[in-house]
Amino acid sequence: MKANSHISKPTFISTDSTFCLYQGDCNAFLLQMKETFDLIFADPPYFLSNNSLSIPRR
Repeated sequence: MKANSHISKPTFISTDSTFCLYQGDCNAFLLQMKETFDLIFADPPYFLSNNSLSIPRR
């Protein structure tokens, strides 16, 4: 993806406009933005970081 080719719209904006949420590929998104950020929250897809192993509940 080219930088600044298309900046997606936020999926949520707080009522007081103090924060907004974007959904998508974080690396591609950051290439598009000129601003700095206080927080980036990445929620990876399930079962990718542990070789699809689950811990049984007791």
